[in-house]
Amino acid sequence: MPSPSFFLDAQLRFHDKWLKIDLQRAFSPEGLSEMWNEMVKDEEISFSGEESAHPDCTDCFGTQKKDEPNDKEKKEEEDSPTSVHHSIIETWDWGRQPETELKDCLMVLVDDQQKLSAQMAKSTLSAQRLRQRLVILERYLISLSHSMMEEKYKVRWKTPPNPPLPAADNKPRPASKGVDGLARVGSRAALSFAFAFLRRAWRSDDADLCSELLQESLDALRALPEATLFDEGTVSAVWLEVVERATKFLDVHSNASTKGNIPLQDQHLALAILLELAVQRGTLQLLSAVLLLLRLWDSGTREMDNERSTQGTSAPLLPLLQRFHNIHSSKEEVIPEEEAEILTAPLSPNESFLRYLTLPQDNDLAIDLRQTAVVIMAHLDRLAAPCSPPHCNSPTSHKGTLQEVIAWGLLGWKLYANVSGPIQCKALSNVGVVQIVCSEKCFLILSSTGAVYSQNYKSTTLAPMLVHALSSRKITKLAAHPDGQHFMALSSNGEVFSWGCGDGGRLGHGDTYLEEPTVIAAFNGKQVGKHVVHVACGSTYSAAVTADGELYTWGRGNYGRLGHSSEDQTTPLLVTALKGLKVVDVACGSGDAQTLAVTENQVWSWGDGDYGKLGRGGSDGCKTPKLVEKLQDLDIVKVCCGSQFSVALTKDGQVYTWGKGDNQRLGHGTDEHVRYPKFLDSLQKKVVDIAVGSTHCLALTEDGDVHSWGSNDKLQHFDTLSNKKQPKALPGLNSKHIVGISCGPGQSFAWSSCSEWSVGLRVPFVVDVCPVTFEQLDLLLRQVSEGMDGSSDWPPPQEKECMVVATLNLLRLQ
Repeated sequence: MPSPSFFLDAQLRFHDKWLKIDLQRAFSPEGLSEMWNEMVKDEEISFSGEESAHPDCTDCFGTQKKDEPNDKEKKEEEDSPTSVHHSIIETWDWGRQPETELKDCLMVLVDDQQKLSAQMAKSTLSAQRLRQRLVILERYLISLSHSMMEEKYKVRWKTPPNPPLPAADNKPRPASKGVDGLARVGSRAALSFAFAFLRRAWRSDDADLCSELLQESLDALRALPEATLFDEGTVSAVWLEVVERATKFLDVHSNASTKGNIPLQDQHLALAILLELAVQRGTLQLLSAVLLLLRLWDSGTREMDNERSTQGTSAPLLPLLQRFHNIHSSKEEVIPEEEAEILTAPLSPNESFLRYLTLPQDNDLAIDLRQTAVVIMAHLDRLAAPCSPPHCNSPTSHKGTLQEVIAWGLLGWKLYANVSGPIQCKALSNVGVVQIVCSEKCFLILSSTGAVYSQNYKSTTLAPMLVHALSSRKITKLAAHPDGQHFMALSSNGEVFSWGCGDGGRLGHGDTYLEEPTVIAAFNGKQVGKHVVHVACGSTYSAAVTADGELYTWGRGNYGRLGHSSEDQTTPLLVTALKGLKVVDVACGSGDAQTLAVTENQVWSWGDGDYGKLGRGGSDGCKTPKLVEKLQDLDIVKVCCGSQFSVALTKDGQVYTWGKGDNQRLGHGTDEHVRYPKFLDSLQKKVVDIAVGSTHCLALTEDGDVHSWGSNDKLQHFDTLSNKKQPKALPGLNSKHIVGISCGPGQSFAWSSCSEWSVGLRVPFVVDVCPVTFEQLDLLLRQVSEGMDGSSDWPPPQEKECMVVATLNLLRLQ
């Protein structure tokens, strides 16, 4: 009998259940039976054709089979696969005997027997059990992979927790204290012996032993990654003491006044070890190493003047410079090689210096010590740049450089869009984002200067294009819809521009398509109080609100979405049913659309009523505005329309949703449709803004949290792989001073304030707020700025300029 043909159809909602099972039970007949039947009951096993959901052996699994096909169907099924060799053999019974056909017949027979054997082997009870066990193991692996992926997102984007305060009665264990004491004694003895050995060897003829010891120490340090000792809380105090003592010893014996009879090779090794130790510390103690390099260079220069030596101003430190070249800040944007030659802004002195710096290939080549100091300071300046605030007094600076714009979802310029989490959009933050509005295929950005930019979702490069037709106007507001293909823009003097798809008259210029923004003539020349202050787009129609609260709509009119008839309207027309009321907000829907309008303490709805999205119970639509009584006196300040559902925000920060419930888009924990506005009680914090996509939503709270819920088919929520039934804060965004959010059909955006900037008290290589740092910065600045008061040649040499600029930038960052 042929084996059942089935395949696994894993359901997201059962992932957690599978992580809790005892997988060993699958290797016992009873456990296998129970787990298999559970998968069938959960509809995670799909069968092709009319195969049974259970194995043929009922005594093994203890379940009844599904309805068997009738006898006629069975007979047809059995008779259908007629073997080829039957027809050949029949011709031999009464005809001539086989000759050349015998070989062909044997091959056919062998082929038939092989197929029959394979079929029977697959249908054995042991083979069936093996297949079922493999499917169960596959199901468990899917759940485990899903859990690990979710944990990866949480770890990557969670806010670092505050370190717990140590309890007052927590005393170190005596054993641990004893071990640390022994280690400290041992390390001190070893260092004292090593230092004494080096001093004695340098005074005798055993210099080769010193070189070997120093070279092994240097090789060990170079094998370590940089900044391994930066987080002192995770490093043993013993190791920190060892590094401190070694640094002091090497500093003393690298000084020109104490070199004595130390061989030149050992001097170079000691200097290299000292610099490598500074790299391991990862703090601005590097400044002391830079000052040492400058002192050694000055001393070597004087020796050269006295004709004593020509080797005191250089050392083989090329590996150190190569190490600095490979150190990158966590905030630094790595520029691809193919884009390295494209200058998007003037280069700073250190950027220019490093851009055209070419290091030699020979690691044994002696490098000028002053040049080494310049290269180190240039790299410190490079590492500090991403953490630095903008130059507010610069005529070319703007607040946008302080922003963080974060995007996630289906984005063409994000590699592995459905795997990795959100990304920083530096190209957007550079323009200073004030508003982002999303359409079906692209989105618009309103900058802090009033300029408008556009960007396609599918573009592989994030490079917003300026909308030149609006460059002469100061735009204050944009409008689009996640399911729409047209746009509107409102200027500071009340002009309304529209462009894009014009079907049904949605642009307000007639039934036409416009590539360039064009002023809607109907709103030109309006008297005081009649100028437009707010615009909104649906998927196929548009709306505008004037200063005195009048509402105009135009575009597709079916289902009464315009509020005055079911006819298309190619130019703006007043919604007379609301005349006398002051409209403060309006939202337009998509598909069989609904429209919402907010007046003082009231919300009105009209259009299609499917799924109860009008909020008045039932599914009846209407052609003119009617009151949503459930929202009466709730002080609604904003409304949004998604795909067949509606959202409202109150002045007190409460959110209400209603309409179609598929994909958990309403956030109430189920797929059920809701026909009256329902309070979203899972949002405990005060909400200050909401954004709605096609089937997902975002909510911004007053403390900067961004909550999301709804569909996740395009990874609209980067903290999970499944739909979000209820609002939940997205990890990692609450520390970014988020002030704005926006949703596309499968994308999400959040951006921070343009004026917030902060940096920690300790950042590897660039921030170390302590008295020693300021003392060294002051000393270095005094030394390198000598002669830059105009008394010497101007402009100053490049080396001096780079050192001064780097020092000032580091000082500014502290």
